[in-house]
Amino acid sequence: MKVPLSWLNEYVDAGTDAAAVARALIGLGIEVASFENGVLDLEITSNRADLLSMIGVARELALLGRARRPNPPSDIAESGPTGDVPIEVKDPAFCPRYIGRVVRGVKPGGSPSWMRERLEAAGIRSINVVADITNYVMLECGQPLHAFDLAKLKGGRIIVRRAAAGEKIVAIDGKEYTLAAADGVIADAERPVAVAGVMGGRDSEIGAGTRDILLESAMFEPGSVRATSRRLRLPSESSYRFERGVDWEGVEWASRRAARLLAELGGGQPAPGAADVASRPPSAARTRFRPVRLKRVLGLAVSPEKTEEIFQALGCKEAEGEIVLPAHRRDLKSEVDLIEEIARIVGYDKIPTDIHIPVRVARPHPTDPVRKEIRETLAASGAFEVLTSSFDDASAPGLLPIRNPDGHVDRTLRASLAPSLRAVLRTNEGSREPLRPVFEIAKVYRRSEGFHSDPELGHDQSPFDEQEVLGIAAPGGFSEARALVSRVLTRLGILGETQVSYNRQGPWVVAEADFASLAKSATLVRKTRPHSIQPAVVRDVSMIFDEKVRWEQVEAIARAEAGPHLVSVGLFDLFDKIGKGKKSFAFSLRFLAPDRTLTGAEIDPLVERVRAALKARLGGVER
Repeated sequence: MKVPLSWLNEYVDAGTDAAAVARALIGLGIEVASFENGVLDLEITSNRADLLSMIGVARELALLGRARRPNPPSDIAESGPTGDVPIEVKDPAFCPRYIGRVVRGVKPGGSPSWMRERLEAAGIRSINVVADITNYVMLECGQPLHAFDLAKLKGGRIIVRRAAAGEKIVAIDGKEYTLAAADGVIADAERPVAVAGVMGGRDSEIGAGTRDILLESAMFEPGSVRATSRRLRLPSESSYRFERGVDWEGVEWASRRAARLLAELGGGQPAPGAADVASRPPSAARTRFRPVRLKRVLGLAVSPEKTEEIFQALGCKEAEGEIVLPAHRRDLKSEVDLIEEIARIVGYDKIPTDIHIPVRVARPHPTDPVRKEIRETLAASGAFEVLTSSFDDASAPGLLPIRNPDGHVDRTLRASLAPSLRAVLRTNEGSREPLRPVFEIAKVYRRSEGFHSDPELGHDQSPFDEQEVLGIAAPGGFSEARALVSRVLTRLGILGETQVSYNRQGPWVVAEADFASLAKSATLVRKTRPHSIQPAVVRDVSMIFDEKVRWEQVEAIARAEAGPHLVSVGLFDLFDKIGKGKKSFAFSLRFLAPDRTLTGAEIDPLVERVRAALKARLGGVER
């Protein structure tokens, strides 16, 4: 959020030194991404919706003793016919409060220069005086607003409801959106006129001919707004705030504040009364506070006078021996939250420490160069490294059960990286992201080979082993997985038999290899040899085997039988749907002599020898 100091000083004595204000906010735990030309750019965490406004930032600075100025006036002079616009809220859980206020006779021309300058400094484009006022008040207090052209509302009414599946709306960005049944909409008597909490519709937007408006100030369920905004890929300044929650009391204040500005700057006249459709107001959150707990958690003695001063600055009140938490601070819920507030206001540097943390130079692990080579190879091939949880849920076929304090198994340790890596691909696919291979080097937990129960061994023998594996998930199928594995093996200088398992689910394939074996077999420093100028001779072989036959067995036999001129064996196709209990391998044999061109008469007998050996030893059959 961009905060111009010239605007912030309307609400608190911030001064003109942006660096000093930045230091103060950083000391309070607020990230300042940058500050230049008198504008601070703040990174606001999702739990601090109260900071998405000038008044909210002013409240924070006041915690450090900077003088707060009174909030701007919100009283209005109402006259003329009553603003009788029927408003119906069909789902109070989605919309706990909706205020509709009529302002007549507005003149939607340009805004005054001071308002345009403040909006532009805060990153908002000036549109017209009506839209600018709703944006201005939103940035001022954090409550989004929307103005409808009253004459464009069919039936002169507002209905807050869920959309019908397939219902469409053209938003003010000019694009048509197809709505789902879970999406909230603001509708008139015939059609949606806004996506609730996200963006208004073009059919009811303010134009040059607008004279009477219906000013909306509402409160929507954050999760629903977030889901709609993400699904439609329609983020807005309003949805950003509604997703994090707005203040119940702020709904009415913002409505009155905007109506006052519409009268002052837009020539409008607020009609008497406003339709306020509301469910029961939320109860004020309360928590106990124990000074002895403060001392125990922080190790810091804070006087009762200082504690009371901090609570007053936060807007807390005491009632019946408990602390009533301020409504605008939705992140404050418990005693420990209050203790954290005291810590950040007093200063984290004031918390004493008696823990000596030794500094020790970490020695590199022998396998670190291998990890580095694998990561660089796969990243250069377009794959992304991920970190996934070691746990599966209790229903997953993991081997090692984990019991909770009640003794019940609520999850298991994974036996393979395949489910986790496939879950990453599913998530990316659901987010409409282009699918790319992903990989991870992590531990899995498997049953020990040859384990048997022996009472004499006591607890020295475990039925489970930790094993570190490299897992590669390829959305492009077996050929892509095999190509990535081949690049890793080539980079590590590994030739010959290396056991790699392939797990297929639909078009996605996950390859897994024992990392310890890779590290042991790796040759990172390799001798070079002159490049041969002779052409290679390539022969393709395709054979059917029993499904238990591994590619490593086929490759080993091919290398042993093909003679000294064989330079590579490359698997380019695996087909496991050829018949029950059968699969086929298609691979190429590449021959090369350093001093001459090999002939077919020399190579063909070697290829036949490979075929014969595969038939005799592995039961292979020609395709």
